[in-house]
Amino acid sequence: MKKLIIHSILLMFICNATFAQSFEAEDATLTNGAYSVASSSASGGYYVAQKEGDLEFSVTLEEENFFNIYIRAAAPNGDKINKFIIDDARVDFSLSQNNSYISLKVVSNLKLAAGEHTVKIEKSWGWINIDYIEFEIADQSERFNVGENLVTPDPADNAARLYQFLHDHYGKKIVSGAMTLNSMDEINWLKSKTGKEPALIGLDFMHCGRGYNWYNDEEPINDARNYYNRHGIPAFCWHWRDPLRKTEAFYTDDTDFDVAKVLDENSPEYQAIIDDIDFISGLLKKLQDDGVPVLWRPLHEAAGGWFWWGAKGPEPCKELYRLMYDRMVNHHGLNNLIWVWTSQPNDYEWYPGHEYVDIVGRDIYEDGDHSSQIIEFNQLNDMFDGKKIVALTECGSIPDPENLIADEAAWSYFMPWWGDFVRNSKYNSVDFWNKLFGHEYVLTLDEMPDLKSYETTSATVKIPMTEDNSFRVYPTIVTSELHVENDKPVKNLSVYNISGKLLKNFQFNSPKTVISFSSYPKGVYLRKVNNEEAVKISKQ
Repeated sequence: MKKLIIHSILLMFICNATFAQSFEAEDATLTNGAYSVASSSASGGYYVAQKEGDLEFSVTLEEENFFNIYIRAAAPNGDKINKFIIDDARVDFSLSQNNSYISLKVVSNLKLAAGEHTVKIEKSWGWINIDYIEFEIADQSERFNVGENLVTPDPADNAARLYQFLHDHYGKKIVSGAMTLNSMDEINWLKSKTGKEPALIGLDFMHCGRGYNWYNDEEPINDARNYYNRHGIPAFCWHWRDPLRKTEAFYTDDTDFDVAKVLDENSPEYQAIIDDIDFISGLLKKLQDDGVPVLWRPLHEAAGGWFWWGAKGPEPCKELYRLMYDRMVNHHGLNNLIWVWTSQPNDYEWYPGHEYVDIVGRDIYEDGDHSSQIIEFNQLNDMFDGKKIVALTECGSIPDPENLIADEAAWSYFMPWWGDFVRNSKYNSVDFWNKLFGHEYVLTLDEMPDLKSYETTSATVKIPMTEDNSFRVYPTIVTSELHVENDKPVKNLSVYNISGKLLKNFQFNSPKTVISFSSYPKGVYLRKVNNEEAVKISKQ
């Protein structure tokens, strides 16, 4: 195996160019039939025809840093998916049919320690041509740029509080969760084995609205209400059965329901879709009336195509998602929903849009793998420009919190699926559950605040160009009073509307200040302390 070395460069930006280092594929160790081919169009004069084979590089880093990693490759034999592995972290990457070489980012913002690392490109489908891999030092200045406002106009107070809680703890703690099938099944099992319960409960409208005489349609909303009243977080998905009632199926292979008819308002399919959305909206409205917010994750795993809502490609699915949003929010007036989109790898063309999504998630099933899934996290965060909270919306084996901390994988919450994924040691052992629930990085139900009265106390922004000097302005969702604390005396605080118009300037000479905010109408404001950093505030 040939060793490749990245030399650390202190001046990483010369003429605004980011430092990068490439490594030729022909210098890697080639196995299982991969071989190098002379080519004047390839960097270094050679590329590697992967065929059914694999490549392995040994890369030595002199200093710890964050890296983007690219593969320059072509796929002349059709669309292909293969595996990229660095040390113990792995991810699938896909190439569309292309005779020309393209530079594909396969890893974003990956924190790598100084020393030797092993990089592999392994066959899944194989049959791509690889020119080189490239390491680029990643800019960390805007890794996260998550907003504090929900996409629902004038959201319910408790929905805003729940989102603010998730926002405040993002990257600092992970919220524990578990999916249920029958009322409280996995929650009760975990309590019996660990003495603790997860902070989040996963619920499903799978059986609702079908007229089953063996099922109470209000069971999931009763569970949601009860868990929220115990300071928990209810998260709903919907295994949406055939709206035309020809079958009881939701899998593409088991129903011929045509989601593309969502584009035809005169079709029976469109009316059936509306009827089902209206029924579920009625259940969600009961939770709204009781002040219960919901993490709402409809049309999950759409790009996989195995559910009918993803069977006809991205456009009908996006139309359905937006129709549901409009029907629920604008027609039924639901403002207690926090909208969650489950993204599959390389599916950005399926994304409904920033204006319809509050949280993005990924469903990852890796048996017995308790790694942080940092590559998946960074891909997702990078795909949405750091603007959305990222969650592990479903999983089999749960990441070990020590790995989450070491890799800085900031998943907001995790939720293993019900049944064996919770109970079977193949995925998560009882010993692991006890370690998980006892870890300071993991929030369990007994550690949750009362979300009905939650107010942030953690909005801290460093004032630029000052040493060991910061201010805190809280809460960021305010009803009456605004608190300001500073390491040094606050000279002035300015309040602006969202358009940047100065509304009020307060003069102080104290490290702690409380001002009245009761006279301001509802909306979003900006505030500056000592004419420095601006912080957003939402008046409810």
